[in-house]
Amino acid sequence: MSSVQTIPDAWDYKGHPAERSKTGGWIAAAMILGGEACERLTTLGIAVNLVTYLTATMHLGNASSANIVTNFMGTSFMLCLLGGFLADTFIGRYLTIAIFATVQATGVSILTISTIIPSLHPPKCTENSGKTCVPANNLQLMILYLALYTTALGTGGVKSSVSGFGSDQFDDSDKGEKQHMTKFFNWFFFFISIGSLAAVTVLVYIQDHIGRDWGYGICGCAILLALVVFLLGTRKYRFKKLVGSPLTQIAVVFVAALRKRKMELPYDSGLLFDVDEMMDDTMMKRKQRLPRSKQFR
Repeated sequence: MSSVQTIPDAWDYKGHPAERSKTGGWIAAAMILGGEACERLTTLGIAVNLVTYLTATMHLGNASSANIVTNFMGTSFMLCLLGGFLADTFIGRYLTIAIFATVQATGVSILTISTIIPSLHPPKCTENSGKTCVPANNLQLMILYLALYTTALGTGGVKSSVSGFGSDQFDDSDKGEKQHMTKFFNWFFFFISIGSLAAVTVLVYIQDHIGRDWGYGICGCAILLALVVFLLGTRKYRFKKLVGSPLTQIAVVFVAALRKRKMELPYDSGLLFDVDEMMDDTMMKRKQRLPRSKQFR
């Protein structure tokens, strides 16, 4: 009877060493890929036609509408830093995706509800009706901003961890799985393109010809479906140990430089403290380094 093969640096959902035959691989990766396609569909389904919604439905000016859209998209990308920091340092990629996908679904739901309830958007008007188009009031704008920035928060958290968690499902120390990992990234960008294509074609048509409530409702259903499918794959996922965020390491360098700003630099660079040189050669091999220069003294 052959022994069970486990992944050296991965665990299953119970915290046990992950078995190669029962965890990871394409089944787990497929659930992640499908979720990414739905996330792209949702995010672009809102952003790509948002200016039209703000001008035609909320009766805002073109400049204000364009500014809201750029702020929404910019916030989504900036919050990737927050999501990546939390995933690498505190809660891991799985929980980051699950939590922030829930946040994103909440934001899209609020946006959908605001298009359905008449009091949450201005009354309709046309240029030939003779009626003055009343812009959105403070309450309506507050609900709109709440929906958009809650969605942006969720998008940033999900976007920061999906590709990394997908690559965790393959063992790069195994030659066969390493090749599958390369193929995973090819499929990852393919599914991003599929979700984006559906958003800028099908969803835009639905929003313009059927109604915003239907368009944003489909976005809400898509991200909820992605969340459900993602959670259903919990037993199949491989979980990796937290390695810490690069942002923390960068911050440590700046803090150390600030604390040592008054220290005198020795005339001989060989006198500088070096961690590897303090260790036994049998414990750690000394790595080859570039010679020190005076450029960043």
